[in-house]
Amino acid sequence: MTGSGPATGLAPRLPAGGEAVVTPWARCALLYLFLFLMGAETFLVSPLLPTIATDLRVSTGAAAQVVTAYVLTYAVAAPLLGGFSDRFPRRFFITVGGVLFVGGNLLCATADSLTALTAARALTGLGGATAAPAIWAYLSESAAPHQRGRAVATGVSGYALGQVLGVPLGGLLSDAAGWPWTFAAVGAGLAPVVLLIGWRLKGPRPTAAPTSPLAGFAVWRQRRLALPLLSTGFLQAGRLGAYTFVGALFAERYGYDTARLGLIGLLVGAGSLTGSVLIGQLSDRARRRGIGENVLSAGCALVFVGASVVALVSTVAAVSLAAVFVWMVAGGAFYTSQQTYLGGADPARRASVISWNGTLDHLGVALGTALLSPWAVAGPGFVAVTAVLGLTAAALSATAARRAAG
Repeated sequence: MTGSGPATGLAPRLPAGGEAVVTPWARCALLYLFLFLMGAETFLVSPLLPTIATDLRVSTGAAAQVVTAYVLTYAVAAPLLGGFSDRFPRRFFITVGGVLFVGGNLLCATADSLTALTAARALTGLGGATAAPAIWAYLSESAAPHQRGRAVATGVSGYALGQVLGVPLGGLLSDAAGWPWTFAAVGAGLAPVVLLIGWRLKGPRPTAAPTSPLAGFAVWRQRRLALPLLSTGFLQAGRLGAYTFVGALFAERYGYDTARLGLIGLLVGAGSLTGSVLIGQLSDRARRRGIGENVLSAGCALVFVGASVVALVSTVAAVSLAAVFVWMVAGGAFYTSQQTYLGGADPARRASVISWNGTLDHLGVALGTALLSPWAVAGPGFVAVTAVLGLTAAALSATAARRAAG
């Protein structure tokens, strides 16, 4: 990747106004690799649950708590840590989070009981909650203004690519050497990256902010931040909440077996990756024309609504597959647009705002799954709830865009 000029020195060059004039792509590349490995690790556990359950002599349902431990720890810790993160150089929290993430994965690899594995996954979630907001904040504040969308989109793309490749690669390694080695591989791969980040990553020091653990909650007092954050929660509730049941839909309606359902997972990852790449270029161009990211987010939410309805009601497999792909393109584009907007909306609380976006992302999935579970998969109620969640997200983003324009 190349910026608007050579990336010299260890930190982005800043004019008097504090905006970077050269995007430090070489330093950003370290963070993209971190996000790739984080994305791979996040989705690694689910396909390994049956094997883990057998080895640890517990039920698959009981083993699922290792997933919950990661998600809940991340969702709770991220906004609490965000207030502290905004007071320190980004390198500090990225490095500390990376050390926790590496340590958590190595402990997963050596866990000999469900309790030990659950605790290790919680530590991994704490590492992600510590590092991720600081990573997104660094990408937003170190990029040149005309390349901010591209810088953030490349990070989202790296994370999505990790999700796409992590599951099959982890499965192959698990089959060849056992599931502990999948966690060991992530830890071993990330360790040198964290060392390089601690040594080489430099950038502008964030504006000092209150150090209270509750400082991150101040973002909810500003509607220009609260509305987009709520939009993230509702969109992810519809997008990923409904996707939870897509495998069951294709198995029941089209008779798909496990192998073909796995291919749908690759299609989903490719869609999210495509959306992230497309919106990165589009958002930079739109910003130059005075069109804000909230407008793009509202449009992406509407595309999601249309695509999800088609995917759920169609009785033709090819049409449903194409609609699922568009569904994920819209979702990936929406998330990238949100990250880009929120990363620049409040420079003094950049990590706090982004940490809440991650929390709403996780909570949205839980909300969507809970709301959709009582309904027959792809039945009228299921389709209606999915559409309402997407329309609510579009309305919230559109309202935020109008307030920004006013």
